[in-house]
Order: sequence, then structure tokens, then C-alpha cells
Amino acid sequence: MASVKKIFFAPIFVCFFLSGAVFAQENPAEIYNNGGFSRAIKIYRAGAKKNNINGYLNLAVIFKDLSRDDFGIGVLNFARAKFGDDPRILGLLGRLYYLNGRHDEAIRVLLRLNRAKPGDLDGLITLGLCYQEKGNDERAQYYFQKTIELNKNNVFAHLSLADLYYRQNKLEESAREYRALSFIDSSLEQIYGCWGDILFKLGNYKEALRVCEKVTFIDPQNKAAREKLDLIHDKIGQAYFDKQKELKKISQERKAVFVVPAPVIKNAVYIRIGLARTAGPINFKCSTGFTVKTENNLLLVARGTAGDTYTLSRSSGNKLLISTGKKENIFVDEPVVIKPSSPEGTVTLFEVKFGKNNFWSNVEDRSYRGEIEAGINGDVIGIVNCLSLEEYLYGVVPSEMYSSWPMEALKAQAVAARSESLAKLGRHKKEGFDLCAEVHCQAYSGVENETELARMAVDSTRGEILEYNSRPVDAIYSANCGGHTQNNIFGRKEERPYFCGVADIDDFGGTAFPLSPFEMEAWIKYPPKDIYCNISGYSSASSFRWVRIYSAAQMRRMVEKICPAGDIRKIIVLKRNDSGHVDKIKIVGTKDSCVLEKELNIRRGLGNLRSSMFKVETKYGPDRLPEQFVFYGGGWGHGVGMCQAGACGMAKTGKNYRQILKHYFGPAYLKKIY
Repeated sequence: MASVKKIFFAPIFVCFFLSGAVFAQENPAEIYNNGGFSRAIKIYRAGAKKNNINGYLNLAVIFKDLSRDDFGIGVLNFARAKFGDDPRILGLLGRLYYLNGRHDEAIRVLLRLNRAKPGDLDGLITLGLCYQEKGNDERAQYYFQKTIELNKNNVFAHLSLADLYYRQNKLEESAREYRALSFIDSSLEQIYGCWGDILFKLGNYKEALRVCEKVTFIDPQNKAAREKLDLIHDKIGQAYFDKQKELKKISQERKAVFVVPAPVIKNAVYIRIGLARTAGPINFKCSTGFTVKTENNLLLVARGTAGDTYTLSRSSGNKLLISTGKKENIFVDEPVVIKPSSPEGTVTLFEVKFGKNNFWSNVEDRSYRGEIEAGINGDVIGIVNCLSLEEYLYGVVPSEMYSSWPMEALKAQAVAARSESLAKLGRHKKEGFDLCAEVHCQAYSGVENETELARMAVDSTRGEILEYNSRPVDAIYSANCGGHTQNNIFGRKEERPYFCGVADIDDFGGTAFPLSPFEMEAWIKYPPKDIYCNISGYSSASSFRWVRIYSAAQMRRMVEKICPAGDIRKIIVLKRNDSGHVDKIKIVGTKDSCVLEKELNIRRGLGNLRSSMFKVETKYGPDRLPEQFVFYGGGWGHGVGMCQAGACGMAKTGKNYRQILKHYFGPAYLKKIY
């Protein structure tokens, strides 16, 4: 596999990384990241014997990662006797004391840390948690609020305050914290149930309705959420829902979406996008007059009127039925093409479902350029959008990247999306279309999200793609790499020179990836501020650094879906890529153990984590059994190819789209194909 590009850390990290020269013969970070725990411990122990503080720090982190916290505490106390109250020692020691329920010892150590380093967020939040568990809510609240003053997006602090206020029966304050959390990280699925219950108790039924509906979109089988929705329905009353239905009907009747036609392009590529496969019925309308022809465009089936609503459904004879409110029914036994009579016109499909089982799942009305093909496929109606590649990109670019981001980032996105489309063309051929409209291929939401800036980015790069060895590059991308992209992790992980992990940061003093255990922890908890994808004000902070907290019961339920492990005792990272992303984990339970491999399997198996770049901590209860599993992570998505937030950060520093693409795709080159 291609090697990860070596980078250097900011000066604030230099003090952490002085041990690199100690072990000239072997790289203990590589050994540890590949599961060589015993050998790595021996090497770091040798460093500790030479009075190297990093040897102690790395040993302590390894023992924490292996759920041998008592050894970690012993190592750190020994180091403290040698080196005094070094903030790195105090922070790690205080955290280990807390995770093991030794609150008084943790508080003593962390108060010393707070005096030496008042802005240490991990120390502050851990102090708050210690006081909370000791029942001192006043001190706990002080440290949680202090944390938020320093970092308003700290998920741990907001979650802790929400729980604290709820226990004090301060429901308004608790709801406020959950509301803040929904803006900080809308992927925190566990907040919606608690938040919905609180809103219901407060009598805020309409907001409770919205929140509980979110739960059912994410998990349609959630019985508790559906029961809560029934209660909310009774409280609000049927008249409200009838009124909303009427308002929606009026809105749909008034809906008429027009577009600026795309330029006519010689040798343009045309593409088929799968929009829906549903039992039906599907309502649609066109903003102009339209024709309905058979798939081969030889037979005119009908002409439609601008603004009228039509319905597509299956007849009892499994034919496609096209009908209007006037009861004019047309039966067709082959696929049909709906085509606006003017290039300014669009076809609107009502109540399109998207993002199934994801936190962004929802239903909305969407309008599309080009033609809409509809046909019966087995027991469902298949809907396909047929249009030029450039028109398709008008909808992809603003669906995949904020249009408020710099133009050069949008251009880089346009080129990457165009290249990926051509590389994946025909991916869903067996299903009757080229690409789907979901993130599995590329997010495509039609014309409602189109913006002038996004169209400009597409038009100004018209026909430009990335190539390598005379073939379009599958120029994939993710929302946020967390600071370092990955080498290729897909397929058989074959080497692809244009998928070589790179740092999302300019060179500066320090040590290279792969990181040691302690460096990795610092990288996630205390990242340098000038990483390109750490773009406060341009992107959700939770895309760059995130937290997930699961109770032992929640972890058991999640793991049961993939392995009957029983109560979970340990989660151990067996392999971590050079970039810091996890490639293999072992889950140890009371009944069984299982090993998870591959980025997506790991993320899904652990509750849809934002990325596979994470560290996990186990918190123990008074019975010395795991009580909570805490994940600290970085990035959103698979981390291969272009980092979208990083592209924005690079553009902000003056880099153009060619430089951005060169940074992420290395030897791939730009080519204009039309």
C-alpha cells in the first residue's frame, strides 16, 4: 500500500513528541497500531527506564486502551514521582482515576492540572463529571458551564448539563441543552428520545412532534417513538393535522419550479439517476406542459397540462396507471418518459423519501431537470431521472457541499463529482439506472438546492475530469477527514497512487505519522488549530471532532445485531492505519467475542459513528464492571480522497481548485473531455 505522506505538527505539539529518536531500530507506533501490544510495551518501557517521559505516557495510554487501567495509573504515579506535576501526566492520570470511579483522587489531580493549565477542556469536563457523580451539582454545573465558555460546541458538557437539569426537574433548561446539541451534532441519535419526552412534559407538543418524527425517520421500528407520536397526536388534536394537510396541498398546487436551461454541449454525457423504487402511488406535476411517451419515444401516450397534479400507480393488472383528479386514467404496459415541453420546465415529485435509516432521513418534494422515466419493475414503480451530466452536477454540488463555501472549493467539488460519476457510470445497471441519488453514489436532490454559485462552479469547469492512466479517476470524497486522509480502503485495498493518505495541514515542526498511542490521543483531543478541515464558522464542529457516549446496556443492544456477545467487557483496537483510522477491532463479551473489520462495518457496528478515526474509553462502575463506553473521534466519512472541509480550508488560504485536487489526488491530472 502507498505510504502515508509524512507531516509535521504545530509547535504546541512539539513537547509531546520528543521520543522519536529513542527507538531507532523499531517504530513502536507501527508495532502497536498492528496489534503488537507486548512488543510495543517493551519498547516504551525501555524508553521509560531511560527517563524519557514519553515512554511513561505511551505506556499509560496502551494500558488504558487495553482496559488495564490499574497498570496505567501505576505507571503515571511513578512518572509523577520522577517528573513532577507535568500537565500531560496530570490530565491522563485524572482521567484514569475518573474512569475507575476514584473521584476524590481524580479531583485532587485535576485541580492541580486546572491551576497549571486552566484551559484544559478534558480536565474541566472530567472535573465536572466527578463532582456530578459525587452529587455536588453546583460544582459540576460550574465546570460544565466553564467548558462551554471555552468551547461552545463541547458535546460532553451540553449532554451533562441536560442530564443535570433534568434530574433537578429544570425541564426548560434541559430542553435548551438538547436543542443546542441538535445544532452542534444532529447525528446524536440518542438525544431525540429524551428531548421529545421533555418537550411533551412541557406541553410543547408541536416541537415534540417534530423531534419524535425524527426518531421514526431514523428508526421506523422504534415502538416507543410511535407510541409517543400517538399521544402527541391526541394532545394536538386532529384539526391541526387536517389544517397542515390542507396547507401542504395548497403549497403543492402552487408549486411551479422553473430553471435556467443548461447550455447545449456537443458530445455531452447523459446519465440515468435512480430516484425511487416504491409501491406507490406517486404524485407529480410539471411547471410547463409535458408529454408522456413510451420509453423508446415512438408512441405518444398523453399530453399533460402545466400545474395539474397527476398520479403514478400500479393497476390490478400490474400496468402503470397515470391518472388525474378528473378521473382520466391511462394504462400503459411499458415504461414511459415524462418530458417538459420547455427546457425551463421541471417535473416535481411529491414526498420523495431519502436518507433511509440515517440521521438526515426525511421526506420532501423535489423537482428535477431533464426527463422522468417511470415503469413497473416487479411489484414496485421505478422512477429514473434522465439528464445531462452537467445538469446532474447542478444538483450534486450544492447537495454535497455548502454553496456558501469559497468558489475554488466548489470548483474542486464539481471536478471530483464529475470524475466520480464517469468512473462509476453503470454502477446500478442491473437496477435499470447508472447511479442512485443517495450518498452511496452521490447525494442528488434535484433543483431545489441549486444555487447560482454552484452552477457557476460546474459551468466554469465544464467537461473537466481527473484522469490516471487514461481512465477517469473515481475521485471520491468525504465530508471531513479529521486532519489526515486515508490510503485506499476499498475493494481489495489495492494500491492506487491517487489515493495516498495526506495530511490536511501545512508542514511544521514535530514527528511524522503514524502516531504513537499518546500522540494519537492528543491528536484527537487537542488537535492543532490550523488543520485545513478545522474550519469554524464554515462547517459543523462535530464534523471535525465528535463524541459518542453509550451505556453498557446500549452497547450490548448494538453489538447483539452482529454478535451474541452478551455484556460487553472490552473494546480493543487491533489495527489502526497510519492515518489514525481504525481498521480492526475486537469486542469482548461475557458470552462471546467478535472481530470487526473494514471501516463501514466498524462504524455501523458501533452505532453509526461519524468516522473510523477514534479512541474508546471504558468507564467502570462500583462493581468494577463496564458502565459506559466513550468514543472520541475525528472526521465524518470514510476519509479517502478529497476532504471536502479541507478543500474549503485550502480555498480560504488562497489555493485554487487545481492545487486542491493536486493535494488530495496526487498524480491524477486534469483533462477536458468536452
